[in-house]
Amino acid sequence: MEGLKKIKKVAEELKTHDVTVNVIYNGKAVFRIGAEAKPGLLSMFGDVEVLDLKKTAEIFNVLF
Repeated sequence: MEGLKKIKKVAEELKTHDVTVNVIYNGKAVFRIGAEAKPGLLSMFGDVEVLDLKKTAEIFNVLF
């Protein structure tokens, strides 16, 4: 959960500068953070849009 807080903070900072980062893994978009992210059901994570839940979870497990 601490990792998600860090990602949320980064996403908020990106949005304030009108920047979006798309994370691509094996040629497929996994998640998007920043200005153009549309969080949908996961709005509690702020400006983070999960495009592939399984791959996002795998990446977060490795990073955090």
